[in-house]
Amino acid sequence: MTERHNFFDELTASAGARTHGFWIRISLALILIGVIVFFFGVFGNQPKRAWMAYLINFMFWFGIASGSLMFSAMLVISKAVWGRSLKRLAETPVLFLPVAFVLFWALYFGREHLFPWIHEPVPAKEIWLNIPFFFSRDGAMLLILATFGLLLIYHSVKPDMEAISTGRLPEAAVADTAKHGRRQMVYANIFGLFYAVFLSFLAFDLMMSLDPHWYSSLFGAYYFVASFFTGLCFLMILACISITRDGLDRFIFKKQLHNIGKLMLGFCIMTADFFFVQFFVIWYGNIPEETHYIIERIYQQPWKTLSWAVLIIAFIVPFIVLLSRRVKMIPVFMIGLSIWILVGMWLEKVLVIAPSLWPLPELPIGWIEIGITAGFAGIMGMCILVFLSRFPLLPVGDPVFIKNLEPAYPVSGDSHE
Repeated sequence: MTERHNFFDELTASAGARTHGFWIRISLALILIGVIVFFFGVFGNQPKRAWMAYLINFMFWFGIASGSLMFSAMLVISKAVWGRSLKRLAETPVLFLPVAFVLFWALYFGREHLFPWIHEPVPAKEIWLNIPFFFSRDGAMLLILATFGLLLIYHSVKPDMEAISTGRLPEAAVADTAKHGRRQMVYANIFGLFYAVFLSFLAFDLMMSLDPHWYSSLFGAYYFVASFFTGLCFLMILACISITRDGLDRFIFKKQLHNIGKLMLGFCIMTADFFFVQFFVIWYGNIPEETHYIIERIYQQPWKTLSWAVLIIAFIVPFIVLLSRRVKMIPVFMIGLSIWILVGMWLEKVLVIAPSLWPLPELPIGWIEIGITAGFAGIMGMCILVFLSRFPLLPVGDPVFIKNLEPAYPVSGDSHE
């Protein structure tokens, strides 16, 4: 028992909350850059471009945060053991969900620049596409998703904080641990249901309605699958950084990186499949009000070049690289590949949103888009750093996690390859 307590003390010391003064300053600087660029754009001569960049980044970063948190919910729902040491890292973007609820309301002030159905109402869709109902339902969905996300994380971190404060192993407080475990299961299932439904509706409202005469019943599913894909990439970055920078290679093994890599490969294929299938159905249907969406993005410049770039960066290159088992267990390489994919998926949001709003022949990627993207990256970074400053990097209050790291088990990363 003494040996186990010594091991638990070592574990809590390794997983303890950290201060990140330097990175907090970097995040604040990025936020400041984003705010300045956004206001220069909105009050300058290109307000539509600034609002368009804001919407692109809102959908991109919200997808990452919700997709990453969905990974934690899936671990709870499936009672998976292999990814327990990754659970806390997947939960780090949770604070972005309530922040996204606040950021969403800024779109109200840019509605005239973003939503063409305001100026040209579609008779058959006026019941759905009208300002009061549009913002009230989307705001409510964001608030509900953030609420259940926070409840899920509260019951996830509560046992950790109790274990660290009391210095007791989780099995020494079986009743409390079981109570939080049951509530995690309830909130994880609710969050998973709302994740699929709400992200589908948000995709319909905030992206598909930009071209109100076009529709795809698969578009919502495509967005929440793509969001999970980007969430996995983001989790891979956090896991690899924790191994290389925070020395958690004794708790996050190479085999676990390999498993995340396999999930990335699977959802890379699934996202590409959804992207292709919805267009394939439109193509062979050959209905003019649907085919123009494809023609504009595949055959007309500057979107034709961007379409090929998205296909190569986000899907073809990752598919080829992730076929390698060895590559998936090299942290530095996987950080680079994950960033590469996220860049590709950011360009994918440009491809989905911009052609419906941008009439000029040049590609709308410049200082406005880069500056606003930096601002959103700073907000995400700040949310993660605030979370990590208060909560441990590892779920030390999870008895399943502790059991699999007992001293009787090998704990070096290499031994788990």
